[in-house]
Amino acid sequence: MAETDWKLETATRDRLGESPLWNPREGALYWIDFFGPTVHRLLPANGTQESWRLSGASTVGSLAFANDGRLIVALDSGLKLFDPRDQSLSDFADPGAGRDGIGYNDAKVDRTGRYWVGTYDIAETAPRGILYRVERNGEAHVADSGYVVCNGPAFSPSGDRLYFSDTVGRQLIVYDLDAPTGRLSSRRVFARIPDDEGFPDGLTVDSEGCVWCSHYAGGRVTRFATDGTRLEVLRLPVENVTSLCLGGADLRTLFVTTGWSTDVSRNDGGGAVFSRRVEVPGLPEPAFGS
Repeated sequence: MAETDWKLETATRDRLGESPLWNPREGALYWIDFFGPTVHRLLPANGTQESWRLSGASTVGSLAFANDGRLIVALDSGLKLFDPRDQSLSDFADPGAGRDGIGYNDAKVDRTGRYWVGTYDIAETAPRGILYRVERNGEAHVADSGYVVCNGPAFSPSGDRLYFSDTVGRQLIVYDLDAPTGRLSSRRVFARIPDDEGFPDGLTVDSEGCVWCSHYAGGRVTRFATDGTRLEVLRLPVENVTSLCLGGADLRTLFVTTGWSTDVSRNDGGGAVFSRRVEVPGLPEPAFGS
């Protein structure tokens, strides 16, 4: 399919759009501008967009749904609960405990309602990143470590696998996930990303269990089978493709966030949200604590 098959969803341009999630109850797409730090909400049915700048922070690494209508936002100052209804922020957790030179990055909620968030080395040189698991009672645990930049994560339909982007290592990792305990095991390489295809960034999983991966500096998204076989490549007119999700009324609209292109003067839509229809629907996004 051609790059022109994509629909431009937004007039705004984020420096680094990230973390798209579809809320079926609202019929709304949520995402962030990492450097805003800003949370966006779009109602594709009528094109209405709202944006909220998060105070007291320099960056926001990701968002996730909580079961009370609030959002968990991963700020540089810690993990907070943000309520779009009154724009209030309250403390949630801070497993990184303010480690110097470390920031929060991608996060998702698994099929049992646990929250997972990764960190990254801000200099992007040392393997200091940690993947944390936060239980419904708020207790945080180290799930794995030793990555420069933690990205992803995403979960199989049955919840027995966790997929993860080792961005600097240019590879996708898969773990076995024990649902009752939340423990990871059997870490192994799921797929490798060639140097000329950029860096693996955000992930999502569709209802067939296939893994969609966005390629930062690669201008594409790739769909992988459950055994890591490459099934489909969709190219975009933007080089910095950051993350993606499946949404819309039937969960068959692929929404993709992007960042500014290196050459901003290209005016290629870098920083916008793009969408296109796909054949296989996604899965409803779980909420923390559900």
